Amino acid sequence: MTLNRLNPLDARWLMMESRDTPMHVGTLLTFSIPDDAPASFLYDMADSFRVSKKLERPWNLKLRNHKSSSVVPRTEEVSEIDLGYHFRHSALPHPGGERELGILVSRLHSHPLDKQRPLWEMHLIEGLELNRFAVYLKVHPALINGSDVVPIVLQALSDNADDKDMPAFWTMNMHHEKGEDLEEHQSPSHELMDTLNRAGDSLLSAGRLTSKAMKSMFAEGLKAPRLAPRSSLNGAVNNQRRFATQQYEYSRFEALAKAADCTPNTILAYLCGSALRRFFKEYNALPDKPLVAAGALRLNDYADKHEENDEREVMANIGISLATHIADPLKRLQAVNRSMQRTREHLKKLPKEARAPYALMTSLPQIAGQIPGIGRLVPSMFNVGISNAVVSDNPLYFNGAQLEAMYPMAHLMQYSALSFDSAIYAGTVNIGLTGARDTLPRLQRMALYMDQALNDLETLLLNEEASV
Repeated sequence: MTLNRLNPLDARWLMMESRDTPMHVGTLLTFSIPDDAPASFLYDMADSFRVSKKLERPWNLKLRNHKSSSVVPRTEEVSEIDLGYHFRHSALPHPGGERELGILVSRLHSHPLDKQRPLWEMHLIEGLELNRFAVYLKVHPALINGSDVVPIVLQALSDNADDKDMPAFWTMNMHHEKGEDLEEHQSPSHELMDTLNRAGDSLLSAGRLTSKAMKSMFAEGLKAPRLAPRSSLNGAVNNQRRFATQQYEYSRFEALAKAADCTPNTILAYLCGSALRRFFKEYNALPDKPLVAAGALRLNDYADKHEENDEREVMANIGISLATHIADPLKRLQAVNRSMQRTREHLKKLPKEARAPYALMTSLPQIAGQIPGIGRLVPSMFNVGISNAVVSDNPLYFNGAQLEAMYPMAHLMQYSALSFDSAIYAGTVNIGLTGARDTLPRLQRMALYMDQALNDLETLLLNEEASV
């Protein structure tokens, strides 16, 4: 039997997981049913899924030592699974609106994955108003990187509405497999020594960095612990989640970015900060210092264009000031833009050999923050999370059903109760807000505040520009 050893970057998700902080991530997909589809369209789809028992990697991988706290987590392949557990068919109550869908997926996202089984679930949800249905997919980043949820979806969908009889997600091999194969007879002690040796080599490589590179790694904007003020978002959380969505035309972000001489990502960060500012102002609890967002960035994207491309994706959380202490909207946007520009400049200077050590080092305070009794004493690195992914410029389909929206769903950690995550798809920006239920009982307000902030910014930038 072939085992799979998780490297430290992947194993960290298992280290941070607890009953109150499940580390799985998810995505919510909404589809429109074809006009010519039979009444049994969804029943037939569910039935075809139930008979799709062929498993490909990593869908057939489960933790070998799930009950232990091994420093060298391993996975093993299984030939059969209880497909009735991993794939489920649900229906929304009438009227099947966004509210009913949000309640269901919030509940589904609150439950941790079963570590005795392969770490994924898929839910087919019918009864969505306007002749639509939804799919909720939940995976663990220890096996499938959170940033790889998009490739999973892209691999399962087609750009041709005429493609039918498409296979289930779990019957397709993912090209970005996690970890490293090892033989079953390899002893745990030998495996641990090998892991320590590789870690030592990594540290030695990092130690060879020039002084200039080290300063670049820890320059202002990258080192964030003392910059993130304590707020109500930084309290203890349990495993109950709320989820809200917001969708915009991407052209609105592009027009604002052009008028403000920034990027659409800066507009997204500005909207998140503006929504948070209004939220805290309502409760008279706005911190004097600016809130800091953990921007989930793929460090490989900042490699030199002549550098050989890495197959191994390296993700790190980078501190971005949301400038929530600034009342003037335009000055707040400028401050957010400056923070993001500094981040991009620093990342471009980050040497290739420093990426993995840097990603691991930026995670250490977060890992320490999850330790019971100690976490509350660890300075907050970030107040909220923000991420963005590009899905496709063109419409996608599954068995003729057109994908209307794709909303990312994040995991939350102790002392970090909110995450804004977006996906750019077919000319739209799809934003998913994942919040701790008890901390943010009215999460939908945050989505409404983003909408108001976008309208206000358009009035300030575009209307003024049109009148000149």
